[in-house]
Amino acid sequence: MRLYRKCTNISYKNVYNKILKGSIIKKIFTLALLLAPIFSFSSWVIVNDDGTTNIYISKDKKPYTAPIKKRKVAQKKNTKKEKKTDKIMYLTFDDGPLLGSNNIISVLQEEHVEGTMFMVGKHIEHNKYRKKIFNRALQEPLIQVANHTYTHANGRYRHFYSDANRVVSDVQRMDDILFNNDPEYVIPCCRLAGRNVWRTPNINRNDPGIPKKYRENEKYDALSDAGYQIYGWDYQWSYNPKNGEVDKSPQTIANNIERIYKKNRTRAKGKFVLLMHDFSFRDKFDGKEQLRTLIQTLKYHGWRFEKLSTYL
Repeated sequence: MRLYRKCTNISYKNVYNKILKGSIIKKIFTLALLLAPIFSFSSWVIVNDDGTTNIYISKDKKPYTAPIKKRKVAQKKNTKKEKKTDKIMYLTFDDGPLLGSNNIISVLQEEHVEGTMFMVGKHIEHNKYRKKIFNRALQEPLIQVANHTYTHANGRYRHFYSDANRVVSDVQRMDDILFNNDPEYVIPCCRLAGRNVWRTPNINRNDPGIPKKYRENEKYDALSDAGYQIYGWDYQWSYNPKNGEVDKSPQTIANNIERIYKKNRTRAKGKFVLLMHDFSFRDKFDGKEQLRTLIQTLKYHGWRFEKLSTYL
């Protein structure tokens, strides 16, 4: 079946042929169709496959336009809270000033990221070279120099933590060095030697590796009562104990950090405290390149860097 719309577009020759073949009634209606344009009518002619025609005539009028009804679309409420993408990394370095400390300061300057260097009083006073490194760190706005005890327990940790007065006096001795050399030193922030301990306004955690029978927590509490905030770490870039060289690549460390962060296994949500050691970044271990690669990889993963003074 074929459809011809509007008689002005109809082939009159074809219609005439249909008139000759059709019945009288169809001839009359077809003739009316031909005359329709004179009387401003519009028509439809339907030509069936068998040769017959069906004719429909309607008065020409403006096309009907249905009123537009705006449908109210139910807006889905976003019940999910937007996840904060802010990831704060606290780079911390222990036991300086040592060989490797200068490389750390240089890389932090070159990458323009903040970090915290926990220094030991005996190492600062060991010689002029180390004292110079200490002063360089103090003068760098990107670096916070913090208290890592005066003696570092002299390597005798169990003996050191058996006496609360010994712990407090040792930390206070290093505190005096910072106070006398750093005009901006305000927050008594410290990290204990050989212990992953936390005593902050929001975190109270003992070192999980120390058996409870030694009851060192009383010594940690004594230091906290003296006004010190004690910071541990979430993860450590470990090293070979024979020579101090790091035992994992920067890419592996960055991947481990991402895994820990995604599992929410840090002391504070969205914040990550990474422990490293100054002597691991000596020239003999290509220390500058190792640290630079780690920082650049962490930047790629969306971390931003701050000093521990902003941790609270």
